[in-house]
This record gives sequence, C-alpha cells and structure tokens, in this order.
Amino acid sequence: MKPNAAWRKILDGRVVALSHRVSISPLALANDERSFFAEIYGKEYSGVVKIDALSSRYTKIKRFTDPVNYQAAGDFDGRWLVWAEYHSLEDDLRDFTVWSWDSRTGRVRRIGAATRSPSGEFWPSAWQAPVAHRGYATWEQGAGPNEIGEIHVVELASGRDRVIRRGHPSGSFLIDGPRVIWPESMKKGALTEMRAADARTGRAVVAPPALRKLRGPIWPASSGGTLIYATNYQTSLWWSPSLSVAAKRVVVGRHAELLGIPFDEVWGRYTTFGVPLKTFVVDTVAGRYVRILRGGWAMTGPNAFVLLTPSKKKADHAITNIYYVPLKSLPPIPPCSH
Repeated sequence: MKPNAAWRKILDGRVVALSHRVSISPLALANDERSFFAEIYGKEYSGVVKIDALSSRYTKIKRFTDPVNYQAAGDFDGRWLVWAEYHSLEDDLRDFTVWSWDSRTGRVRRIGAATRSPSGEFWPSAWQAPVAHRGYATWEQGAGPNEIGEIHVVELASGRDRVIRRGHPSGSFLIDGPRVIWPESMKKGALTEMRAADARTGRAVVAPPALRKLRGPIWPASSGGTLIYATNYQTSLWWSPSLSVAAKRVVVGRHAELLGIPFDEVWGRYTTFGVPLKTFVVDTVAGRYVRILRGGWAMTGPNAFVLLTPSKKKADHAITNIYYVPLKSLPPIPPCSH
C-alpha cells in the first residue's frame, strides 16, 4: 500500500528547518500548537532543546557532555519535561541519569540514576523512557540480580524520589489520580497483570476497570485519562477513551509486521504507530488508520504530531527531515485506507 496522497500532501511546506544543519530527534510535544522538545546534535551545540516549529528557533535546556554517545528519551506533562539521558550506545541503555526541567522557572534537576551491581556493572532496566503527568514522574530501573527492578516515582516540585515497588515490574506509567500503573508477573511463569499505586503515598490501590482484566504480555500507555495498548505480540492495537471503559481494537496487525514501541499516548482521537518501513496515523474514534510515510516514525501530542523521515545516510546522528503537523489540519481518514 502506498502512502495516502492526501495525507502526504499536508506535509508539504511543514519541514522544521533550523538555522544550522543539525540532527534532530523529537522527545515530546509541547502543549501549544507550535513547539516540541528534541535532542539535537550539531557542531555548536548538542543536547536537549525546545524547538519552535514556526520560527525554526530553539531554546537550549541541557547540553550533552559527550555528544557522540549520549542520547535522550522523555515526556512532557504541560509544565515539566522529564527525560533519561543514556550514556552509552553499546550497553543496552543500562547507564543513564534521569532529569527534569521546569518550563516555568527553567530549572534543570537530576532526579534519578541507574545503579551498579557489586561487580561494577549497571543493572538492566526496562527499555522505556520516564513518563510525566500532573507534577509526577515515574520509571522502572534495575536494582538487583535475577531481574529485580524498582518502580520510582518523583514529585517534580520537590525532587523527592520514592520507590513504590521492588520486585519484577515492567515499565510504569501515570494516570489521573495521580496513580502509577505497571505490568508485573506475580509468580514465575504467570502472565503479567496490571498493578496500581497512589503516586503521592506509594500505597497499593485497585487498578481502574479498563486495566483490571488485562493479562500479558501487553504494552500499555496513557495520557492520564485515556488508554492505549498492544497485544498479540505487538500486532494488535487497542484504545479506550476512558479508564472506566473496556478498550476496543482499532488496529489488527499481522505477526510479520510488529507495531512500533514505545507507543504514543493518545491525545484526543489521534495516535501513531509504525511497522517496519511504514508509518501510520490512527483515528481511534472512527477506528481507521492510514499510511503516511514510507519508513521513518511519528510522535503524537495534545495539539500536533511530528514526523521524522528516514535518513539516506547510515550514521548515529544523521540529518533527517522533521515535519510538524497541527492536528486541526488533518483530513479525514478514508474507510478503505486499511
């Protein structure tokens, strides 16, 4: 199937062109209709920035001390940007620190870091970026032998770090409450189930109705009040507009084409996903999706999404085209697109 022509046309003239040729990799969308956060790599500056897509200017947030090996992945909750800064390209992302940036004050603070085993090696952690929601951040990190891990929750205003779970959890995320959700297998060989805790106290609470009956392996994400997750070995995509309503399947995939991970949070009705060499936009309300790019990948936010096209050169920090597209400009998805 070729990329949809009508959708491909809306990308014309939307390339984000910075004043210097740099490599850009988006981290998160801002809560306006003109900017996003990214990691950039260039001769004058490499690090985390906020980019104004309309003016093509950027604001520096934190410089990478090693622009060759450092990379970042993170999330934005409307005020706080949180991200993991990974320090090696060859250690399965085990060596990292976690940072926050307050968009009101401009303060950058280190709020977490990977820990080492007695032999000096970093414990393996989940391949998932920290998540921010309503003034809190959460992530999972390795903490011991036999795949022991911890769920960390940080109150971003104070920087207080609380470990709310130690065991065998997978990557965590935040929902309204605020509550922390994570999948965990409660005994050897058992399917994962969704666990929940109060982000403010760390006390265990009952998972919301849309999550209670889920059994793994699943790959969930939420924007706080909505839910999206993948099942069937990452080939089926499910969505719910509310955590009190059971999800419906909006994409039926094939085992030969795994959906991209991590999945975007759902803001309103649109989200994105990718399979090898293809990028799609999903209208979760209509239950339709459309292919918009050959290769590359996309990231959705509350008011827009960004697309990154594949590079023609093989390099760790290759220069690619970045498109910034307001959601209000999207055309309808035709019923025959899938």
